[in-house]
Amino acid sequence: MYLFSGAVMKWERPYNTVLEQVLYALLGIAAGAGIGAVVGIFGRGVLFFSDLGMQNFSLYVWFMPLAGLFTVAMLKRWGKKGIGMDAAFAASRGEGGALPLRGALFQFAGTWSAHLFCASVGREGAAMQIGAALGENIGRAVPLRGAPRTMLVAGMAAGFSALFGTPVCALFFALEVTVVGGLRLHALTASAFASFAAYFVASLCGLAPYAPAVGIAVQFTLGSALRVFALGAACGLAGLAFCLIRRFSARFFAACMPNAYLRVLLAGAMLACLLYLSGGRYAGLGTNLVQAAAEGGTVYAWDWIVKILFTAITLSVGFLGGEVTTFFAAGACLGSALGGALGLPPAAAACIGYAALFGAATNTLIAPVFLCAELFGAAFLPFAAVACIAAYLFNFGHSVYPQRLREGVVRPFPRLRREERRLPLSGPLYGRARLPRRGQTH
Repeated sequence: MYLFSGAVMKWERPYNTVLEQVLYALLGIAAGAGIGAVVGIFGRGVLFFSDLGMQNFSLYVWFMPLAGLFTVAMLKRWGKKGIGMDAAFAASRGEGGALPLRGALFQFAGTWSAHLFCASVGREGAAMQIGAALGENIGRAVPLRGAPRTMLVAGMAAGFSALFGTPVCALFFALEVTVVGGLRLHALTASAFASFAAYFVASLCGLAPYAPAVGIAVQFTLGSALRVFALGAACGLAGLAFCLIRRFSARFFAACMPNAYLRVLLAGAMLACLLYLSGGRYAGLGTNLVQAAAEGGTVYAWDWIVKILFTAITLSVGFLGGEVTTFFAAGACLGSALGGALGLPPAAAACIGYAALFGAATNTLIAPVFLCAELFGAAFLPFAAVACIAAYLFNFGHSVYPQRLREGVVRPFPRLRREERRLPLSGPLYGRARLPRRGQTH
């Protein structure tokens, strides 16, 4: 390849590039194995504390405000810089400083305490931040160009893969979630090896995804494709609703209660009361809702929006955790509720909604298609593709993550001056001459 710098031309030997990719593959394997072990322990802890909290729900839920107070105090004291998904996304773009390793410890403490006391939060945000912090610090220790950013993306893929047991989905999710309308292909080699290495190591730790055996007893015809497209569009609007609710609730509570400690105490007490009144149906990860939707249990028409509201408010007032598991639960409930009305088997519609709402809320397209196929079987692939395309179109470019727009499906039209308003014809028809003004002739 020829590289030009002003008038100087430099030849880069092909074996330099090959050697660099080999080194990234080795780094990906090493980082993925380490992150898989760490996230495996983290994920097992989440399941343990979540189960313990739900077994003692009537007692433990009342300690949720204190768990929130502990989290806010911890972050105020030691986590002022480089903590959170905002910092991880900024670092992936080469902005801001390094991600401190202590951020991984904060995610362990904050997420485990939130699940122990029955808060309605997920876990993927914590796992991805753990992976990002470990990956970027590994990248800073090696003398390769762009290694910190590359290994940060690889770490995010490894964290997601280890937690959910979906290495292909995790690979594409990390590559596309950080660049809207594109793939961060410079991190492909490291991310691919890290994702699969983390998956195998986490499996050895006993971390396995919940994947019910659901068949798709529907022929892929024009009619079924249109019905699935309608389901995907509904999931897209639901993902948009989550993004807007999340943004509005954060601003609302910050404006009403500027003091972070008072905010998390009062809002935590309110959430504890509401969770207690609901009998714990909307507490924790939401796997109970996914199981009900996929296995023919009781699913109410309002389950998806209530779960979204609980999670959005819980994260907005200062708790740690994630959102993706909530997207799974809300999407499965929405799919099950709409499946009968659209003429689709409710269980199959729940599996499709499971992936489509995840894609809509994160503004990703490829990853959710692979998620559905990896968890529920390759027979879901064409249905998931149609639903996720519809969800991607109907979320209107919103994401729960702090993405920076590169290219979207809908591009705003520039405002043209009056003399520039022309028909949408090819340029040569106009030439370089300006259109005549009113009252002038050629």
